[in-house]
Amino acid sequence: MKVPWDKLAESPKVSESLVTLLMLRLREKARAVDGSGGDGGRDLFEYTEDGELVVYEAKSFTGRMTQVRRRQVVRSLVSAARHQPDHWDLLVPIDHNPAEERWFEGLREQFPFVRHWHGRSWLNEKFAAHPDLVRYALQESGDYILERIAEARAERDVLLGGLPDYIERANTLQARVQEISPHYAVHTTLGADGQTVVHLTPKRPALDGQAAIRFTGRIRFPAGDPQEAQRRRQYEETMRFGGDVELTADNLAEAGLAGPAGLGLEQLTLGGVRITSPHQEVTPPLRGQMIVQEPSGLPVTSLPVTFTHRVLGTDGGTLHGSDLTGLMRVQVRFDRRDLSGQLKFSFEPPEAAMPTAMVPVLRLIAESHPGRFMALILAGDTNGQLRAPVTTGMTPRGWEAGEAGFWADAYEDLARLQSRTGQFFPVPDDFTQQDVREVKEIHALLDGEKIVPRGESMSVEVVSAEGLDKLADIRGGMFRLTAGYESMIFTLGDHQIDLGPCTETYTMNKILNMKEARREFAEHGHATVVMRLAEHIPAVRYLGAERPE
Repeated sequence: MKVPWDKLAESPKVSESLVTLLMLRLREKARAVDGSGGDGGRDLFEYTEDGELVVYEAKSFTGRMTQVRRRQVVRSLVSAARHQPDHWDLLVPIDHNPAEERWFEGLREQFPFVRHWHGRSWLNEKFAAHPDLVRYALQESGDYILERIAEARAERDVLLGGLPDYIERANTLQARVQEISPHYAVHTTLGADGQTVVHLTPKRPALDGQAAIRFTGRIRFPAGDPQEAQRRRQYEETMRFGGDVELTADNLAEAGLAGPAGLGLEQLTLGGVRITSPHQEVTPPLRGQMIVQEPSGLPVTSLPVTFTHRVLGTDGGTLHGSDLTGLMRVQVRFDRRDLSGQLKFSFEPPEAAMPTAMVPVLRLIAESHPGRFMALILAGDTNGQLRAPVTTGMTPRGWEAGEAGFWADAYEDLARLQSRTGQFFPVPDDFTQQDVREVKEIHALLDGEKIVPRGESMSVEVVSAEGLDKLADIRGGMFRLTAGYESMIFTLGDHQIDLGPCTETYTMNKILNMKEARREFAEHGHATVVMRLAEHIPAVRYLGAERPE
């Protein structure tokens, strides 16, 4: 069956699609490109068994290869060159004459991958073995032929070899997709709803205007919706100073994307866009000091910080850092337009930390309240400091006013106790206000002071009838009990601190349960005697074995 090339040339899409369908029959590994929005320089391509990329260019030209047509071929070669093919073949129903052959040979000087010109005779020979394809062209519409190409493409996407085929194809696609654009790295993931998520990451920090990805049209944020108002603020801040924002399909209903040739962004139907500023590492890290100041400039407390990365926007950028422990995160936003800055802090209580690490951060939180100023001084910066009024307190959510200062004092006392006893451990998970009071009492004991145990009564365990009788003989008046301990053990969480010998002295004026104690002793051979402490003579506890006179 003869192919009516001149008639087919009246509909270039049909003619070129027919040639594409033929090559899919002839070349087992060939893949067709959906050219509905531009083929990016590849009508049809294949990767050979040797891993070579072959690009086939189908043209519907008939007659002679005029200058206009030659320019079209060159433009196709330029597009194909972006993919760095190993070979490029022209498929066109024209048998070249000597002049056209010389022109084609000359293309190899500029494009070394140019290989074959398959003309009308070659195409007719191949179609003779596949007359059904010609019938498609004569009897069906161009859309029908495109459907057959889609079917052939789908058939070749069947993973006949199972997972090995999938892995091979995935690796090949991953390698080749990086060649789409020299400016962006590309990878894909599946979203929570099963949708395909494409991640575009700049391959270098600074991109020129031609490489930028741009929104075209309008981005809309419906009025009257607080969530959309917040999204708009976040979008504007991300654009101006860097950051992260996610836009929904509703926001993008009147907008599209445009970018470097080859990405095909204009063809995408956007279900959502997440914009994330690339983090640029600050090398070496930028060190500084956060200082809480009185309005006069007098420093109150300070915290060393280190900035490790930054993000940039159209009007400025944001420095990201933390204190040396990582408990306090710091953001410094700078605006190039008015040379202003803004400080933001976030505090995350750790699961475990040494008390010494907690104190500087808690001091900064406790002392940062409206009426004072926060200053940032960067190491090596001789041009002054970034200084701003504290507009809101830094007390973490759920904490009471003054609680940060309380815990700063508590952790400082605990750290000092660890240093005095030589036992170091993280702050216990169940470190309570009662523990805080006991730590203060232990410091007093270690300083040689006598402390007053709390309570209105005391209990002693009696293990002999003689001892119980002696207590029962006391009739009115006061009596003193001195107890000596070989060692006083202070328990804090899972840790115990031995403070050494300890002495306690109690003055009592009444036994509260003698009858019950005698009955208990008769039944069990021991009894607990409860005695009331004298109000005007407090009990005393101190370290050491020396007894009072």
